[in-house]
Amino acid sequence: MQTLALTWQLTEIHGWGLVGVHTALCLMDRKQPPLLLEKPALISMRPSTQEKLRELVHGYEQISALSAKHGGRALRLHDCVALHALGNGFNHGPPSDLYQGEGNIGVIAFEDTLFDAEVLGRARRYDRIIVHSTYNHDLLVSHGFDDVRVALQGVDPTEMPLLPRTGRFGDRFVVFSGGKLEYRKAQDLVLAAFGIFHARHPDALLVTAWHNAWPHTSADIAQSPLIDRAPAIDPATGKLRIAEWAAAHGVSHDAFVDLGFIVRPQIAPILAECHAAIFPNRCEGATNLVAMEAMACGVPVILSDNTGHRDLIRDDHCLALRQQTPVTEEADRRRGWSHSSVDEIVAHLESLYENRRAARAMADRAKIFIRIDRTWRNFAESFIEAAR
Repeated sequence: MQTLALTWQLTEIHGWGLVGVHTALCLMDRKQPPLLLEKPALISMRPSTQEKLRELVHGYEQISALSAKHGGRALRLHDCVALHALGNGFNHGPPSDLYQGEGNIGVIAFEDTLFDAEVLGRARRYDRIIVHSTYNHDLLVSHGFDDVRVALQGVDPTEMPLLPRTGRFGDRFVVFSGGKLEYRKAQDLVLAAFGIFHARHPDALLVTAWHNAWPHTSADIAQSPLIDRAPAIDPATGKLRIAEWAAAHGVSHDAFVDLGFIVRPQIAPILAECHAAIFPNRCEGATNLVAMEAMACGVPVILSDNTGHRDLIRDDHCLALRQQTPVTEEADRRRGWSHSSVDEIVAHLESLYENRRAARAMADRAKIFIRIDRTWRNFAESFIEAAR
C-alpha cells in the first residue's frame, strides 16, 4: 500500500494542522505512518499527541536532506501518494513545488468561488480533489470535475470534556461567538443582533473569541453596511482592539468579554459557561470547527443555513437561520455566500432565553450527534479512504 505524504504542517493550533494531526494519528494506529513534508510543530500539541507522532520527525529530516541534495528541483516520491494542501484559487504551498508523488491529490476548503481558466488549470493538475463540505463538492462538480471526494471534519471528544458550569460569569445569560474576525465570519451581524437582544435583556453577556492571527485581514469587515469601520490594530501588541470596536458599535464594555487568543485546553471550560452560541457566517468552505466544538460541549447553537454549515444542520439539533439573502459580488467570487437576518438571530436568541429546557434538550441532541458521528477519528478514516 502506498504511503501518504502530507505537504502541510501538523499542529493543534488551527484547522489545517488538526486535519494533519488526526490523519497522522489514525495512520499510526494502522501501522501505516505518513511521510511528513513539513516539520511538525510538536510544541503545539498535547504531550500524548507529541509522543505518538515524534517518530515522524526522522522521516521528515531524511526527505528534507534528500530534497536539499536535489538542488530545489521537484523530487518524485516513489510509492507515495502526495496530499497537497491548497488555498483559495487552488494555490499550493512551497512543499508542493519540491515534492510530487506517484499520485497527487489536492486537499482544499475554499470560499473564493472564482473559477477562471487559470484557477481551473491549477485545479486540474491533481488526480483527485478532497474537500470538506458538500458545498465545495457541488461547486467543483458543476465545473466538470468528476473525481471529488468529501471528508467532513470533526472534534476530538477527549479534548471537549463535559464540564459543569462554574458561574464564572455570574448569573448572566452568556452568548458565545467565535472565529477569526472577518467579513465572512459575520461578526457585524452578531454585534447588531446582540445589541438589540441586550437592550431587552440587560443580563445578557457576549463572550467572544474573535482575534485574528493575521489582523490586517480583518479589514474586510468594513464591507458591511452595519458598521462604519474595522477594528483598529494596537501598535504596541499587534492585536485587534476588539472590545473598543464592539463598544463603538453599540455593545458596551459591561456586556462584552474579549477572550483574546485562547488555547485548546481553554475551549471546553469557556463553553461550559455559555447558554447560546451564534454563527451567522456568510460562508464556510468546511463545516466550522468552532461551531462543532460548541455543539460537542452542549451549547445551544444558532447556525446560518448556507454553504458548509448545511452539513451540520439537522432537525432539532440547532436553530437554523433560514432567512438568507445572497451576497452580491460582480466577480463571481462569492457563489453561495449569503447574509443572515438580524431579526431572525434576535428571535432565536429570544427562544433560547425564554425556553431554557427546550434549548437544553436541543443541545443534548446536537452533542450526541457531534460526539458520535462527527469525530476527528471518523474524519481521518474517511479522509484516508478518499486518498486511496
